[in-house]
Amino acid sequence: MPSAPSSNARLDIILLAAGTGQRFSPEASGVPKQFQKLQQKSIISHCLDQFLSWPECGKIILVLPPDMANDLPPAIKDALAAYTGRVAIIAGGVSRAESALNGLIELDRAEEKSRYVAIHDAARPRLSHRLLDALKSALDDGAEGVIPVLPVSDTIRQKTSDNPMAGSRVVDRNSLMRVQTPQAFQTGRILAAHQKLANAENKASFTDDAMIAEADGAKITLITGDEALKKITYAEDLTAMRQEMSQMETRTGSGYDVHKFSDEKTGPIMICGIAIPHPKGLLAHSDGDVGLHALCDAIFGALGTGDIGHFFPPSEARWKKAASDQFLKFASDSVKEAGGRIIHLDVTLICERPKIGPYREQMKDRLAEVTGLASSRISVKATTSEGLGFTGRQEGIAAMAQATLSLPATE
Repeated sequence: MPSAPSSNARLDIILLAAGTGQRFSPEASGVPKQFQKLQQKSIISHCLDQFLSWPECGKIILVLPPDMANDLPPAIKDALAAYTGRVAIIAGGVSRAESALNGLIELDRAEEKSRYVAIHDAARPRLSHRLLDALKSALDDGAEGVIPVLPVSDTIRQKTSDNPMAGSRVVDRNSLMRVQTPQAFQTGRILAAHQKLANAENKASFTDDAMIAEADGAKITLITGDEALKKITYAEDLTAMRQEMSQMETRTGSGYDVHKFSDEKTGPIMICGIAIPHPKGLLAHSDGDVGLHALCDAIFGALGTGDIGHFFPPSEARWKKAASDQFLKFASDSVKEAGGRIIHLDVTLICERPKIGPYREQMKDRLAEVTGLASSRISVKATTSEGLGFTGRQEGIAAMAQATLSLPATE
């Protein structure tokens, strides 16, 4: 079901990409792993695209190796050109903790003080908006720090000597968890924790930001992580991820919706998330947004999960007069939870009145905001019925939609 509304505070991002990747053994090109190609774009670009397409993303601080931050190689400069003006680039330190602190200090210099921050390793490119929503929701609920974790499924053995062949013992895997990034915090809390640790002799033993926060007394909240959010450590990890992401298929779905104009109700009417003046209102259980309803059915159709009435039945009072943008948010989140992404949305509105043209760009912007898609992947069109049929007689309004999704291939 749709998540509860979040606070007005945005989640600022520190993207750590200053590592040298010594365990990765870069290909002959010598390109660091965070700039290796994955589905025709760099690993770091996958991270930036996911953050920037998330509606609640705030400022982004990209932390690069010092020599690179001050003098970007041409290939990397080209890769980051699309983010000019949207991402601040700074130099990292000699350790992960120093790089994170540099990012926090840079964020603290901003005129508008940061309330929430997520710190993410660029080597985990398969971010989901569902996970970002969960992190921010926990912060809104008062958590000082939030980390995504997953259970350990393999049997684990611990060395009992320097030579693992000489002795080891089984560890109870039920007591273990795998920790992922991004890890999110109240900004002031994690900044203070990092500053206290900056000169500690044992700072190298702190391998993530949650450890640093806990050492300063912060309480860490756990949420369920994402199996897709694997970390690229070795060259074979990148090879496996390339193979996994290539095993996707494209699906399309269609949707149709219609609502009748009311002789008793007056407008405005909601179309694609925008309130439009009209002398008559619509007869509907929810807000009667035919554009959003058709788009939801198109997405559900491509997923093969039913229709909008299945998830939001008009028999339930809680959906009476409900805003339909939450239905579309649920549909788009369902795609992410299925391990896929929306490639394109196309909606055609059919009516004599109101005129859609003056509102088309606002509609596209609203659809982009709700779904997290770039507006270039959204099409809003309109046509009339040339005076024919119920739409021609201005008795109602209709919408047709198509959704194109990329989903994990199935048998």
